[in-house]
Amino acid sequence: MRRLRSLALMCGLLLAPLPVAGAEEWSFTTLEWPPFSGSLPQGGAMTTVLRAAFSTQGEDLRITTLPWKRAVAAAMQTDGPHVGFFTATKAECDAAGGILSEKPIGHFRYALAQRQELPVRWTKPDDLSGLMIGVVDGYDNGPIITDLNKRGLIRLDSAPTDSANLRKLQAGRIDAAVVEISQFAFLQPKVGQAQIAQGLSALVLNERPLGPPQSLHACFNKGHRAALAHASLLRGLQKIDSRELADRYMEHLGQEGAVSN
Repeated sequence: MRRLRSLALMCGLLLAPLPVAGAEEWSFTTLEWPPFSGSLPQGGAMTTVLRAAFSTQGEDLRITTLPWKRAVAAAMQTDGPHVGFFTATKAECDAAGGILSEKPIGHFRYALAQRQELPVRWTKPDDLSGLMIGVVDGYDNGPIITDLNKRGLIRLDSAPTDSANLRKLQAGRIDAAVVEISQFAFLQPKVGQAQIAQGLSALVLNERPLGPPQSLHACFNKGHRAALAHASLLRGLQKIDSRELADRYMEHLGQEGAVSN
């Protein structure tokens, strides 16, 4: 059954309308955030959704993958080649001064990664008080972590990437790390190899998510071309089942049981 569903996914991608010669091409920036974006087959789950949406309009997609803060800065230049960036939460798009797509392109859910021998036990957010929690610089970490930090109940330690954040946790430099649930499942084999090779702590995911699933969007700059791309994306998203397409992509990558919602 799984082979048939994977085949159906690939057939669906192959049968999607192709851009016509001379059609518009929209340029976006993104980050390495597997399984959603980056150096993956088809560019990740959210890239697949964007490409499918624009293809319904006979349009093409160009992706530039950069470190997160550079991706955001480059995308917001109205005189540059890009019309926007993804994946973005509302808070991230607002912070960048961009315009959020009305319809989401996907969903994600955060949890805490922890060292297997030192699990974090909590039932309410204030139980996390006093912990040093690793985050990625520039990310929206969700309402629970944001509120605890604003109230001074936790300390945050920033890393440039999710992988660096998890390495800090393995080395015992932080008590826990904010990570997306599907991403942790994707990164766990690599994390496990480092643990065996270097004698570092084994990491597991805390069983309690940091709140409900949140939506992911494209974030557009305020240029004229970005407004055209924004309108085109909305029309395209209305013609596809983005959630189904993303779920099938995850299954194709072997992410069953690790999807965010």
